[in-house]
Amino acid sequence: MFGLFKKTSWKIDGKALDFFRQVFKQLPSDFQFLSDGLDKGLYRRFSVNHAMKGHFYSIGFDPSQSDKSITKGKQFELENIIIKQDGQAYPLNVTIHEGLWIGFEIEKNILDFNNFQIDLSSFKKSKSKFAADTKIKKLVGGLTCEQLDLTNLGEFDIDGKTYYQIKDLEDGNYIAIDNKGQVFGLLHDPYKIELINKSVRQFIDDVNNGQFNFDNYLNGKNGNA
Repeated sequence: MFGLFKKTSWKIDGKALDFFRQVFKQLPSDFQFLSDGLDKGLYRRFSVNHAMKGHFYSIGFDPSQSDKSITKGKQFELENIIIKQDGQAYPLNVTIHEGLWIGFEIEKNILDFNNFQIDLSSFKKSKSKFAADTKIKKLVGGLTCEQLDLTNLGEFDIDGKTYYQIKDLEDGNYIAIDNKGQVFGLLHDPYKIELINKSVRQFIDDVNNGQFNFDNYLNGKNGNA
C-alpha cells in the first residue's frame, strides 16, 4: 500500500522533454499536434498508471490549455515506435484521446535512454484502447477548473476501492474522486486517505472561487481559505 504513494510522477522537462521531442518529430505530419503540444507546454507531467499492469504512464496537462486542445472523436493508438539503444529494442506505444496525448507504454524508463535511435519501420496507427468510465465522466461532465485535470482521470485502486485522480499535488500526493463524486486527499507523509468534500461539483466551485487552497491543504490545514 505504502509503495503506491512513493514518487511516481515526473515533470516533462529536461531529458524527458528532449526524449519526446525527438520521438514526435520523427512521426508523420498527421501527428504534428503532439510536437506542438510539447512546445507550448500543454503536457506537464508523466505518472505511473496504477490502474494498468505493466509499464503504463499517464500524462498530466496544463489545465488552462487542455480544454481548448480537445478534439472530439480524435482517439487512437500509435503503436510500435521502436526505441533502440545498446543493441536492444523497446516498443513505445502512445495513446491519444479526444485529441490529447493521455498516456504511453514502454518497458524501459525513458530517463535512462541516451544516444538512442528511432525505428518507424513497424509503426502503425490503430483503434483506441481507451475506454472511459461513462459514470465517472458524467460526474465531472460540463465542469471546468484551470487548477484541476478533469480529462485524464487516472485510476488508483486502494484497499478494494477505486479513486480517480483530478490533481497531482506532486511527491506522491493526489486529489481524487470516487465513483460517488466524493473528493479525497491521498497523501504520502503521513499516509492517509481523507474525505475533503462529499460533492465534486461543490469542491470545484470552492477551488474556482478561491475558497479551497491546495498549498494550505498540503501544509496540514483543511484547505479552506
